[in-house]
Amino acid sequence: MKKIVYLPLDERPCNYSFAAFLSEQNPDFCLVRPEQGLLGEKKRPAEFDGVAAFLKRECAGAYALVLSVDMLLYGGIVPSRLHQSTEDELLSRLSLLETLKKENPALKIYAFALIMRCPSYSSSDEEPDYYETCGKEIFLRGQAEHKYALGLIDEADYAQTVAALDEKIGGHLADFLNRRKTNLSALKKAISYVGNIIDKFVIPQDDSSPYGYTAIDQQSVKEYLQNENKQVDIYPGADEVGMTLLAAAVNGLKGGAPKICPVYPCEDCKKVVPLYEDREVQRSVAAQIKNAGCILAECEADADILLFCNLPVGKMKNISEKGGEQYEKRNLPAFTQKMKEAIESGKRVAAADIAYCNGGDEEWARLIEAELGMFSLCGYAGWNTSSNTLGTAICQSVLHYYYGDTQTHRAFTAERIYEDIGYCAFVRKYVCDEVLPKIDGLDYFHADGKNGEVARLVKSLLHNYVAEKFPNIAKAYEIETCEMPWSRMFEVGLTVKEK
Repeated sequence: MKKIVYLPLDERPCNYSFAAFLSEQNPDFCLVRPEQGLLGEKKRPAEFDGVAAFLKRECAGAYALVLSVDMLLYGGIVPSRLHQSTEDELLSRLSLLETLKKENPALKIYAFALIMRCPSYSSSDEEPDYYETCGKEIFLRGQAEHKYALGLIDEADYAQTVAALDEKIGGHLADFLNRRKTNLSALKKAISYVGNIIDKFVIPQDDSSPYGYTAIDQQSVKEYLQNENKQVDIYPGADEVGMTLLAAAVNGLKGGAPKICPVYPCEDCKKVVPLYEDREVQRSVAAQIKNAGCILAECEADADILLFCNLPVGKMKNISEKGGEQYEKRNLPAFTQKMKEAIESGKRVAAADIAYCNGGDEEWARLIEAELGMFSLCGYAGWNTSSNTLGTAICQSVLHYYYGDTQTHRAFTAERIYEDIGYCAFVRKYVCDEVLPKIDGLDYFHADGKNGEVARLVKSLLHNYVAEKFPNIAKAYEIETCEMPWSRMFEVGLTVKEK
């Protein structure tokens, strides 16, 4: 068997576990990843020496390396926003890729790196401590600076705005901008490796604000790519990219490129701009398919995989605000019937549940379960952002294309029902609204540890929810472990087992 080495963006399940889970039970490759404890935790970075030792040891005889540059350089996505490393230190770490390629010239390196985000709100949950008090002002200052540079506001307005913001920001701006400058230099150096050291490189867009510090850096990167004649895609996403590049690596290993055709409830759906993204969803779908090493098929008849994309006919909502005219116009029964007919004709069908942000659509999933069964799909996802979901469903469907309806495939599908629909669309809100307010010291950002009473309650509620709404799933699979990865309510970490 070939070996694919995997260095994730961070230690959370979506980054650390999903790709490994999908890689189980195939005859062609094994996926090797670092021990989870080596990768730090949230704001505590991974130890570079340990990561470097892992990569040197495992890449020596490997077929491919799927690599987060942010993990290599900073020790994770959150540490990339907090570190005090110099540019020289970062470039020295990056040079490890040259060593890996020299020692194994046949190694295929699939890498990705983020442009540091600048949230529009004040919170230190994933940012420097000072972002709690002046994060919004830092964002607004970057927005003003960008608009002034583009001639969208005059000098007087700019000066007045900046003066007021700087009074609130104080001396923190220098720290923020110095880190941005350092990270941007390291990113450009990584881009310079494309074509000789790095075989495939993508830049997921973790911040879609049209104006501000991140947008300024994005433009700088685009100009650098053009000047250096490097072919690198920048598109919305982050936590799914490890899976996207895993799919690309598997396609490279197999010498294939499945043709994937997206299917929408109606033509207007493909023009929807998802929440937290900056472009029509059809453009993101095309980018996700391409960067997974697949081919975008224009005709359903020619496709190896039909990717059914659940979307509203109009503005997308968060899962906590279900319904509305734009959702009623979808005609889900007809959409689901088309899926059934495609499967009956022998087509592989995947479901990208992107009607809402931050959770799967129970209405659609229950229709699928009733009409054709969730296990008849070659891929399903419905979590967090549209791009997170797309990358997950596409990767699962690529592995199904090569390896079929394995026990791993079914278990991953069951886990998505428990997590994407059960937790994200119901249990999370219920616990935050009905349970946490009654317990001193607990709220959305503060659960009682990874494996406390909150985790145990979530596990029980999920079993009850899935037993009621998706009884066939509950009869076949149950939750084995449940934890709150960063001791907060945003994400949950689940493993399921067959009954």
